[in-house]
Amino acid sequence: MPSRWRLLLPGIDPATVRLEHLHAVVCRWLDDSDEAHRAQTKPYSVSPPIAATGGTAVEIGLLTEPPADRLCQQAQAGTRVRLGSSWSTLHTAPQQVTAESWQALADISDTNGDQAWCLRFLTPTTFRRGNSFTPAPTLPAILGSLRRSWRDFAPPDLPPLVLDLSADPVWLTDIDVASQTVRVNDRVISGFTGRLRFVCDTDSQAAASVERLVRLAAYAGIGAHTTRGFGLNRREPTWTPAPSRRPQARRPVPQG
Repeated sequence: MPSRWRLLLPGIDPATVRLEHLHAVVCRWLDDSDEAHRAQTKPYSVSPPIAATGGTAVEIGLLTEPPADRLCQQAQAGTRVRLGSSWSTLHTAPQQVTAESWQALADISDTNGDQAWCLRFLTPTTFRRGNSFTPAPTLPAILGSLRRSWRDFAPPDLPPLVLDLSADPVWLTDIDVASQTVRVNDRVISGFTGRLRFVCDTDSQAAASVERLVRLAAYAGIGAHTTRGFGLNRREPTWTPAPSRRPQARRPVPQG
């Protein structure tokens, strides 16, 4: 069951927390094997450190039950957590913020055939290109990332998600983004933040698949380095663009 959890690290200043240290802590809790640790697609995402009363908060998105079980086991109250040279003792266990079953994510009977969406990218979002990264906010990269998470972690009893991105079924209508850089492991990575609105103008099956992926986005994160604070996003209400107005034709002026 996809879910989001909030964890408070008492006594930690978020400005002192490096993304790679936070990544190491969560990976140690949630990866149950070397193979899982090396996997390109993870069943969890991790927010950057967030300033909170009494310390630093972290939000963790989970896609399946085993990582949720391990998180609750490994991050119990009293657990000591090391972040670089700093230590914190957890006062409380992680708190679940929200959760939805895969069946609920897949059920689009209440969407009225939505074919327009708006996503707000809260933290820098980037995509791998070989050994490099690109901040280009392209829909094939965004939806391809979510499609990979769906195919890797959705239960096998769900109907397959069909979305041929090579057919260009979705296009951007509005874009309001900015480029940002983040240093991770002494490497500067460029990503984008901001808002994208996009629509599907092909068949209803493609629109249904996009709707399912947009629902998954808040749990899975989008793009690369989602376990290092990248790709955090939230869905926002969309809108219908106002129809363009044609200038009225001038009436002929009577000649006297």
